[in-house]
Amino acid sequence: MKIDDMIVEFGDTRELVKNIPDKSVKMVVTSPPYNIGKKYGKYNDKVTIEEWEELINDITKETYRILTDDGSFFLNLSPIPYGPDKEILPLPFIGYQIFKKNNFYLRNMITWNFNNMQNCTNRLSGRYENILWGVKDLKNYIFNLDDIRIPYITQNDKRLTGKGRNPTDVWYYDRVNNMTKKKHGLTHPTIYPTEMIERIVLMSTNEGDTIFDPFLGSGTTLVAAKRLKRKGIGFELDIKYKEEIEKRLTQEV
Repeated sequence: MKIDDMIVEFGDTRELVKNIPDKSVKMVVTSPPYNIGKKYGKYNDKVTIEEWEELINDITKETYRILTDDGSFFLNLSPIPYGPDKEILPLPFIGYQIFKKNNFYLRNMITWNFNNMQNCTNRLSGRYENILWGVKDLKNYIFNLDDIRIPYITQNDKRLTGKGRNPTDVWYYDRVNNMTKKKHGLTHPTIYPTEMIERIVLMSTNEGDTIFDPFLGSGTTLVAAKRLKRKGIGFELDIKYKEEIEKRLTQEV
């Protein structure tokens, strides 16, 4: 499926990604399944941790191949309750190990903070996920700080110049809740906020660059890419989300 500069394909992302040419993508941004039993459709979100690591490693390896030398990889992961005793398993740290195995350097581990989530009764309630920002070369990567600056806290200080302050590595964005999904006719169980992906797109790409999401879901990454005049490629396993993706790419931009 092709909508303007957005290309969407359905099938096994590990097979489809092999068709993307070397060094042809400026940025990869994605949020893969967390292996917690979400009902995505065709995908079994409850495999062994070894199988999950193999999936993430395969995608990370291919990501390194297809990225330009100054490209970036943003991988959204979360701590999860794991095993019969629900011990917290820090997926972002496993992600970091996979980054290093595939020659990525960690530039930041962004903390995505939010409020709207379930409350726990036997431990502290989780209110964050992490976005690992990896680069191929610590001395050569795109970072458009001026495009993502936020207003100064103190507005009348004459010593402050420029467009605003650095947004830091802690970001607050509300999760897309069920009420919002219903309002917009979305059915995918996990949808991240478009505004957050837009910040990442602005930060690490320029107009006309190509962005890739190997776990496209409902299409948020490509919505952000289209809004900001980038090209996009997205792969999704389950074709049942085709209509949802098409609708978003025609109505949300």
